This record gives sequence, C-alpha cells and structure tokens, in this order.
Amino acid sequence: MSPRFRFAAPALAAALAVTIAGCGEESSTGSSSSPSAASAGQNSAALDGVKVAGGSDKAAPKVELAKKPFTTATFASKVLKEGTGDAATDKDVAVIDYVLVNGRTGETMDSTYEKKETVFPLSDEQLLAGLRKSLIGAKQGARMVSAIPPADAFGSEGSTQLGVQGTDTLVLVYDVIKKITPLATAEGTAQKVDSTLPQAIFNDGKPATITMPKSDPPKELVVEPLITGKGAKVESGQTALVTYTGALWRDGKVFDSSFNRNSPFPFQVGAGQVIAGWDKGLKGQPVGSRLLLVIPPKEGYGEAGSGEIKGTDTIVFVVDILAAY
Repeated sequence: MSPRFRFAAPALAAALAVTIAGCGEESSTGSSSSPSAASAGQNSAALDGVKVAGGSDKAAPKVELAKKPFTTATFASKVLKEGTGDAATDKDVAVIDYVLVNGRTGETMDSTYEKKETVFPLSDEQLLAGLRKSLIGAKQGARMVSAIPPADAFGSEGSTQLGVQGTDTLVLVYDVIKKITPLATAEGTAQKVDSTLPQAIFNDGKPATITMPKSDPPKELVVEPLITGKGAKVESGQTALVTYTGALWRDGKVFDSSFNRNSPFPFQVGAGQVIAGWDKGLKGQPVGSRLLLVIPPKEGYGEAGSGEIKGTDTIVFVVDILAAY
C-alpha cells in the first residue's frame, strides 16, 4: 500500500494489514511461497496442541497452547467450524475477525474482535504466504485455525515491529465474516466528460493515461463520473475496494497506481484513512463507478505535500469502485 495514503488503522492491526499485506521490509522470504489451491484443512494434525474456545463478535476466542514454544516446520490449517458456499479463490476478498498468537510465548499479539474486522484482497501476492494459504479455500462463516511457520511469515529475520523472532511460529484463529467477489473493473454507463478537465484513458491491467489541460487547476474538489455504476451507493463507514491511478496536474506525471502492485486497495470511507478528497469523493457514488477526482492541496496533502507531491500541487486520480461492504 502506498504510504501516500497515510493509512491510519489501529497500530498493530495496521501492521498486519500493511506488513502482512506487502510492506514487510524486514522479511525477504515472507511472500515467496505460493498458496495452496485448497488449503482449508491442510496438515491439520500439527494443530492438535492448539485449543480454541468461546468467542463472539465482541470478544476474541481463547487460544491455548498445550506446550510452549509451539512450532511447526510446515504450514498447517484446520477447520473448526464449517462455512457455507463456495471456497474463496484468489479473485475474492476475505473480511475476517482474527486473533493472532505468538507460538513461542502463547501471548496474543492482536485481536480485531473488539475493533473492526480486517479486509484482505486475496489477489494481493504480497500478502504473507501463510495468510494467503489460510484464506484461499476458506468459506464464508467458517472458523479456522492456522499455524504459520517462519518460512511462510517473516523468514529467519522475523519482525522487530511485531516482536516476532526468526524462529517463531504464528497461530492465527479467525472467523470469515464475508467472502466477496469484487468487480474486475468499472461497470455501468459511460458519461461525457467536461473538456476543461483532465482526460483519462483506462488501460486494462495498467495505470490509466491521464492528459492534463493547460489551464490552471480548480481550487475546489471535483468529482466527475467517467462511468456511473449500477451498484449500491458507497456509505460512510463501509470499506471500499478500489483500483486507482494518481497523477500531478502540473506535469501529468503518474506518482502512484494500484496496478503497479497488482492488487486493489481497501480503505474505510470517512474514517480518515486516506486524504480528504478520497473520503468526500467516493461517498455516495455507486459501486461499479469510475471517477475522475481533481484534488486541490487543501483536500490532499496540504502545504506539507508528500514525497514528489508539492504543497501547491493539485493531484488527479482515476478510481474504479469495485466493491463496498
């Protein structure tokens, strides 16, 4: 995920949603393994020493290890409660509540049950290998427990950020709240675009091409639908799943795109996890829409700017809304 979005989830949940989801610089081996096509219930005997009890949507299940340290050399997964419907594939998004335990200490590293569930696009190949192995194959409504060895987590270097040593096995217990298959791209009715605004060409699977006008940029936020979707309107508090390309008005240079990471980007609308122009621009727009967002500094990164974005820069995004939940 691009740091330009100033993702601001709770500290350790953010570390999991970012470090697990591809920004784990501390491990060079975490995403090297390919996930199993049907990993739910794999090598389950290795988890016989892990006991899971209780739990609700407001309280995490209790996880007990028969002995410590709990270790396994290979990934293991067990179905504790059967789900329904089709198994999740790498085209889906998994919305889960989880509790994460360090197998060396038996201590809980994080739990989302008392907070907000976490969203993982399973197309993201930068997710920790063990996380993808666990989630691909799971069904909606299932409760799962997985043991993630170092080779499928942070490798021999571990993660000082999370207090994980290079020999630690991680134990992940989670409930699949939802399994969602997002749109592959915007779908709906094409709209005529104001000729005085930037013109965008969508390139399938690649960053959009955005041509800037020679005029001065507008001083207020502009939200221009390029395609109006047919889905439900995005509400504040929902998690939106999007693809995007961002460019500078002053020279048209693309400074960021989700297509460079081959994965959609999830964020909670209206929660301040992204720049204000995004929160305001996506709220009320139908799923399936493609939007042109023209964002002045006051709705973007302000006078401080960010990286190559100057404090005076107006920035332009093309955003596809693929799902909201």
